[in-house]
Parts: sequence; C-alpha cells; structure tokens
Amino acid sequence: MWRARDLTLFGRVMILKSLGLSKLIYSSSILNIPEGFAHLVKTKLFKFFWKNKREKIKRSGRYQDLDKGGLRIIDIKIMFKALKLAWIPRLLSPGRQNWKTIPDYYLRKLGGLNFLLRCNYDPEHLNTLPSFYQSILKYFNELKNLYDFDQAQDLILSNNKEILVDGKTFFLRDWFNKGILSIQDLLDDAGHIVVSGI
Repeated sequence: MWRARDLTLFGRVMILKSLGLSKLIYSSSILNIPEGFAHLVKTKLFKFFWKNKREKIKRSGRYQDLDKGGLRIIDIKIMFKALKLAWIPRLLSPGRQNWKTIPDYYLRKLGGLNFLLRCNYDPEHLNTLPSFYQSILKYFNELKNLYDFDQAQDLILSNNKEILVDGKTFFLRDWFNKGILSIQDLLDDAGHIVVSGI
C-alpha cells in the first residue's frame, strides 16, 4: 500500500517508525528474540526504504542524526538490546511487586541482581536462569565490556568466568553472607591470605 505512494526518504522513515517498528516494541521487550530475527526485520525495513531496489548508501550512515547526514533510522539490533536492558532498573526497583517474584527467585540463587551486575560473569555459565534473564545479563555484559576497566584485587569471586570449579562458576552463600565477595576480602593488611575467617 505505502510502496505505491511517492514518499520522500523522510516519509518512508516516518512510516517505518510509526507503523512498522511500533508493532514490535512491546513484544520484543517481553519475549526472547530468536537468533537472526533482527537481521530479518532489518532486511525487510531497508527493502521498504529503498523500494526493493539496490541500496545506494551504507546502512550505518542512515542511522546517524540529521546534522550528520543521516535519517535517524532505528538500528533494530540495538533497539532489541535496549528494550532488554530497560528491565534492569525495573528489576532493581524497591518493593515486593508480584511480577518480581519469579525473577527474584532465580536471581537470588546467584546473590541477587545488584550483586550479579558487579560480577565478572559469562552469560553462558548462568544456565540456572531462564533464557529471558540470561539475555538481559548477556546484553549488560556486552555494555560493561565496552567500558573495560581493571578491577585487580576488587574482582568479585562469585559468578566469575575466570574462576571455574569443574568448568562452572560458583556462588557460595556462606561467603556471601559473611561479606566475602572479592579477593581483597580474603587478604589481611599485609596482603596474605586469611583462612580463619572462612
């Protein structure tokens, strides 16, 4: 229907955003997105944008702001990730809402979400979590890796992808309850390992 109309590039972007992507936002924020779905949607969007003709400009340029020569087309892959990451503040919000019962149950097994976000985890080792929450933590881990920093002795021991027992990360509730979270908590002032407090 819209292809028959002689829309400008800006008009096609408006149609994509208002009629195309708006239908996906709610569903993609509450469901797991199958692998390859973002690529499929992106292909269809750009086919509509270029009227089924060969693309004349690199896609990355179309995502830019208007002042940089772009058209502010939404990058689907980033949108899907952002919608999942938006769950983190909701899950961290105080209060005992009914909808938080299930995520709290699973996340508490790993020390809770607030603690887990500070860990050096590998999302693939968090297989005790439902896949929806694994994807949230996977995207958070990607974001965290963009801002790489050296934690040295403050590196958290639990859920750490660098410290494996039988090929799996560990979470020791006794240590967690005693406040033994990082390597620093196992050392005395002289830098020697203290075993007695464990």
